[in-house]
Amino acid sequence: MDASINEPQATPPAAASGGTFKQVLKVDAALFVGITFFAMLGVGITNYRVDSAYSYWSYMLISLAVVTTVWGIWRAKKLGLMESGKLLYQQAILWGAALVSVAVIYRLLGAGRINVDTTGLLVLLMLTFATFVDGMLVSWKLYVVSALLLLTLLMAAYVGQFLWIIMLAAAVLVGLMLVFVVWKIRSYG
Repeated sequence: MDASINEPQATPPAAASGGTFKQVLKVDAALFVGITFFAMLGVGITNYRVDSAYSYWSYMLISLAVVTTVWGIWRAKKLGLMESGKLLYQQAILWGAALVSVAVIYRLLGAGRINVDTTGLLVLLMLTFATFVDGMLVSWKLYVVSALLLLTLLMAAYVGQFLWIIMLAAAVLVGLMLVFVVWKIRSYG
């Protein structure tokens, strides 16, 4: 696995101009904020409508698979870091395995082995794990998203009303990410 896909270096490859590097940072930040927003929407659903949470997290898994795959291929092409075909293959294996795992979770629900609440937590756990692993392929920013999803999972499992804590953590993470991106853009230019 090529570790150089994670982030552009201080001096990006010759294929990536200064404008391209800044564009990649801006798109990375926008996607990070968007993914975090939808994760927070899922937090609200998990907090207030547990019976709907498993469906939301399943759709989120499919959406995240598509978005991060397209994002990773776009980044790789823009920065000249890796063959997009190899990344597409890796993404297909990762997200395909995650989707199979979610199908197994639903089979357990259908067989009566687990309840709806547990199903939502297990799907969220699978999404958290797949997002974390995808951080190696696309961007380290997905590690941050997976940490937020893990916090959501733990809070949903152990704390009755947890929404405000997660929202505060998400706001801090988004703020730090935006400060980082602005700093990187200014330090590069």
